Amino acid sequence: MVQAIIYDCFGVLYQGSLAHLMDRCPPNKRSQLKDLSVASDYGYVSRKEYVDTVSTLIDMNTADVESIITTAHVRNVRLITDIRRLRNHYKTALLSNIGQGVMNQLFTQQEFHELFDVVVLSSDVGMVKPNSEIFEYTAQRLAVDPGNCVMVDDLIDNVNGAISVGMKGIQYTSIEEYDTNLKKVFDN
Repeated sequence: MVQAIIYDCFGVLYQGSLAHLMDRCPPNKRSQLKDLSVASDYGYVSRKEYVDTVSTLIDMNTADVESIITTAHVRNVRLITDIRRLRNHYKTALLSNIGQGVMNQLFTQQEFHELFDVVVLSSDVGMVKPNSEIFEYTAQRLAVDPGNCVMVDDLIDNVNGAISVGMKGIQYTSIEEYDTNLKKVFDN
């Protein structure tokens, strides 16, 4: 029986800025940018170090990099509205691979409290998806057995990571497919 639904942020609740930065990055430096993003997600580099290094990699001033990071996000209003509805019947969580300081630009503290029972950010806990430990940790924080959780993520590796600990998984591709797949999970 489903007791909790866990949502990824980028690619699900928001479209993120990394794609915009990758587009501006020379092809021979994209792997460095990806590695830097992972290091930021783990919390190994500070926001300032991240912005400074991205600035160097893509040959752009830090103010413009910061502007891309803070403005190149598009909110999935329909899904966020659905979370508000579901929260009346299920526990909800946000689980995201993200560097320090970004999430507070996307949600106010009031929105965090209205939308989620638990917020788990990789840079705060030193774990990242798709590693099983972060899914187990999130279920534990929710006080729900992993088998009673559903993970909604746009990346199949993350969905498979959730499934590996007994969660149900939904790969997010569109709001319509999400609605259909969530209904199937509830019906089983």
